[in-house]
Amino acid sequence: MKVKRTNLLTVGFIAMLLMASCGTKKENSYTINGTVPSQVTASKVYLYSIEEEEPLVIDSATISGGAFSFKGTAPDSIMLAIIHPGSLDEYPTVMWQLVLEPGNIMVDSAERMATGTPLNDGISDWMDQIYDIMVTEPDPSKISDFFVQHWSEHSSDFVGSYMLASMSMYLDFPLVDSLVRQVPPEVRSISMLKPFFEQVEAMGKMQPGKPFTDVALASIDGEPSSLGNYIGKGTYVLVDFWASWCGPCRQAMPQLQSTVKRHKDLTVIGIALSDEVDDTKKAIGDLGITWPVLSDPEGESAKAYGINAIPAMILFAPDGTIAARDFQVEELDSLLAVE
Repeated sequence: MKVKRTNLLTVGFIAMLLMASCGTKKENSYTINGTVPSQVTASKVYLYSIEEEEPLVIDSATISGGAFSFKGTAPDSIMLAIIHPGSLDEYPTVMWQLVLEPGNIMVDSAERMATGTPLNDGISDWMDQIYDIMVTEPDPSKISDFFVQHWSEHSSDFVGSYMLASMSMYLDFPLVDSLVRQVPPEVRSISMLKPFFEQVEAMGKMQPGKPFTDVALASIDGEPSSLGNYIGKGTYVLVDFWASWCGPCRQAMPQLQSTVKRHKDLTVIGIALSDEVDDTKKAIGDLGITWPVLSDPEGESAKAYGINAIPAMILFAPDGTIAARDFQVEELDSLLAVE
């Protein structure tokens, strides 16, 4: 699964299962009534469940007069679903994410999220408030303040943990870690949220001062390699997690190359995550990358170090301990104590 910084709210959690045990209900039917914006020319919308690695179409509905409707029986466990006017391979002109739970779910073309049922209303309310913060005051500290102020409202339920997982990339790890510690076991056990809690646990073990964890990888030519071949050898080592398909990674590369040139004793290696080798090789040539690049098609190194978005960098000290992580390219000079 590709890890991208720009789409945690949609792609990152659309790729994961949402299964929240909620007990048996006598009335477990649902209806979804929605409208599409005028630019949508498709004749149908499709309801996709996210039960496997690949989304599965579970229903379709005809668009008539700009409106559509679904009816069905909700599963015994609550499921994350998306509605899309066409194939998911096509770039969405519009797409809605919703929790498929019993009740009357409303999808309005003018709204970002579904409403009408408890979990959908809870997610929509938080998302609207955070969206307003990001638009009016695009400062990560404002999002942190919001979570601190509102966390008690949902610290023990699915909505709070879902939003924390969705927005964790905008929050400092100590805050995420402190909030996660307040989540009760029954919420931690929700299948869709387990990868997030596992990631936080992995990140906790990979904070500055912790020793590096070796990961077996391969060169782009298929030769066996590992992080241990480079780290802990007496020099600072910068590991750049990137991919050929990652736009922000490619945009940051010239600045990274310029910065690296000022540090002759710095060892740099790249790790291409979830990337085809041929695409990686082409990007290396196109971008003029001169340092070794290791291939990690399954994202094992990202799992080991709790990385959920790229570009991402980790700086290792000469003794192999983590010196810094999750910093920007422009911070590298100060981390290496350049005058």
